[in-house]
Amino acid sequence: MPLFSDMSFKDMQDYLARDDRVLLPIGATEEHGPHLGLGTDYLEAEAIAVGAGQISGVAVAPTLAYGESCAMMGFSGTLTLRPATLTAVLEDLFRASYHHGFRRILVVNGHGGNIASLSNAVQTVAQDLPGLRLKVFSWWLDAEVNRVVVEMMGEQQGSHASAAETAFMLAVRPAGVKLERLSGRDAPVKPSRDVPTVQTFAGLYPDGIMGLNPHRATREAGEALLKKSIEICVREAMQW
Repeated sequence: MPLFSDMSFKDMQDYLARDDRVLLPIGATEEHGPHLGLGTDYLEAEAIAVGAGQISGVAVAPTLAYGESCAMMGFSGTLTLRPATLTAVLEDLFRASYHHGFRRILVVNGHGGNIASLSNAVQTVAQDLPGLRLKVFSWWLDAEVNRVVVEMMGEQQGSHASAAETAFMLAVRPAGVKLERLSGRDAPVKPSRDVPTVQTFAGLYPDGIMGLNPHRATREAGEALLKKSIEICVREAMQW
C-alpha cells in the first residue's frame, strides 16, 4: 500500500507515472465526551483511508489532525483552526497535490465542522485548476453506514461521541474508550435555528455528547461500521 509516510520522492514519481489518485484523511482534535479521546475524528478518518488504500492501492496522504472545532473550545484539549484558516490549509493541500500531478482527490472526512471549509476550498480551487476532481466522504452522513448503525444499535439522535462513534473507536482504538465514565444521561439533539458556539455548546451538552447515551456501542458494531466505510471509499476511489 502506498503511504506517503513510507514513500521517497522517487517512489512517488513512479506512482504518479501510473496513477493520479490520492486519499486525504482529515479530522479534528476535540472533545468527545468523558469516554473518548481527543483524536477520535482524525483516527476514524485515518483508519478508513488506510483500509481503503490497502484494498485499492491508491496513495494515502498523511492525516490532517486539526479541523474547525470552535464550538468545543469550552472543553480542555480541543485545538481548533479558524474556518478561514482551515479553508486556506485545504486550498494549499489541493494546489500542492495538483502541482505534483494528482488529479483525483478523495477526502476522507471525520468531522462535521470541516464540511463548510471543505466546500469553500473545493469551489475556490476548481476555478483555476483544470481537470481536478474532488470527492468528500463523511462516514456518519452516509445512508449505507447509517443502516449499519440502526440495524446493530437502534435509532440514534445525534452523532457526536454517541453510540456510532463509540463503537467505531472500540474497533479502531479500544484502549482509549472508557465506558465506565459515562453518566447514563441522554442528550438528544433537538431541531433549532441557533448555531452552537463556544458560548452555548457546553451548556447544551455538558458531557460533550450529542445524542443518546452510547451504552449500546459494541466493538462488533464498530468493526461493521469501519468495514462498510472502507467498502464505500474503495468504491468511490474506483468510480471516477
